Amino acid sequence: MKKIGVCVVGLGFVGGQAHAPSVNKIKNGNLVAVCDMNDKLATKYSTKYGCKKYLSVKEALKDPDIDAAVIAVPNPFHYQVAMEFIKAGKHILLEMPLGVDLKQTDKIISAAKKAKVTLMPGLNFKFAPIYKEIKRMIKKDKVLGKGPVAIHFREYISANLLAAQWPPNSWAWDKKKSGGPLFTLSVWSIDLFRWLLNSEIKQLHAVAENHKLPKYKGTHGYMGYAVAEFTNGTIVSLQYSGGVSADQTISRTELIGENTNILTAIDTHTIKLNTDDVYETVYKVDAPGTRMWGHYQEVEHFVDCLAKGKTPSVTPEDGRIATEAGIQIAKMYRQLK
Repeated sequence: MKKIGVCVVGLGFVGGQAHAPSVNKIKNGNLVAVCDMNDKLATKYSTKYGCKKYLSVKEALKDPDIDAAVIAVPNPFHYQVAMEFIKAGKHILLEMPLGVDLKQTDKIISAAKKAKVTLMPGLNFKFAPIYKEIKRMIKKDKVLGKGPVAIHFREYISANLLAAQWPPNSWAWDKKKSGGPLFTLSVWSIDLFRWLLNSEIKQLHAVAENHKLPKYKGTHGYMGYAVAEFTNGTIVSLQYSGGVSADQTISRTELIGENTNILTAIDTHTIKLNTDDVYETVYKVDAPGTRMWGHYQEVEHFVDCLAKGKTPSVTPEDGRIATEAGIQIAKMYRQLK
């Protein structure tokens, strides 16, 4: 079986530290090249993985060894870069959100369909071992009886971590260009709960605020709260923050069953089950490196589907639904003057 030649485009935090090492290890893929307008980053990763480097998409598209691209450029460039690869007949795994609005998103989906190339949204949470185990426990072990009646999700990212990833002048803080950080970071959890519940959003309401952080020279400390009702009746509350102290960074999901049991996922490593009979049972999840949040498994699935002529389980419509929900949440985000 011919290996799929892959180019990782955009070598920031996700592209450089998650996607590039993942592509480099998967069985049916070959990391042919990396691409970034930053020569220092491109040189760093091309040297590390022994692959070609390109400083522009135009250069990369001249390479006949590239069959597909994993695109992890900043939000404002998703549309432009995705369309260039699609027009060139290349398959793409496109980081979320697909576009900064639904107009861009629909154009990308339509172009991929017309060109008959695979478009897989980068929705990695459903590949993360901790959430796959949570779903197994719900479906197979029936630990929540008929299922969860309510879910409480909290994603707090410390201000110092975000400042390191997105400096004050970064695209991420400009809502007009990128949709803002709340939009950017909410899409994965929305998709996660659609997948966990095998259900669609019936209604969604949100409130949010945004304040500058002088301590970090102007990055933003957003706070967002949303409540969604799914078509199966489950109520999901979502809490997002990028304005907490370093020791408060956490991803926590509490699922309350119709049998009164509570199943909790903490970050990527711990699952707790609370019942009337046993106060608390703790399970540890071992998921090292890029497998932790599902990036390796996501890229592996994308490349395997290309190699075997299959359709990925993550569809363009999944990406559109998550993008639309993220936009709805971000509507209530008070942009600073």
